[in-house]
Amino acid sequence: MFYSPDQRKQDCLLRAIKGKGAFRRFKDNIIDLGLEDQWYSYRSKCYKEIAIEWCRENNIEFID
Repeated sequence: MFYSPDQRKQDCLLRAIKGKGAFRRFKDNIIDLGLEDQWYSYRSKCYKEIAIEWCRENNIEFID
């Protein structure tokens, strides 16, 4: 079976998030795979979307 580089990265990260020490393994792996900047950018975007949705649901004004 052929695995693309992205599939290998995905498999590596999926293994990292299982069991005790998952957070540390995940962080170490995103650094090793050169994905740290992409991960933190993605995470920030998701947090922002969650916050905006919460503000809208609770009729709270926000500045984007």
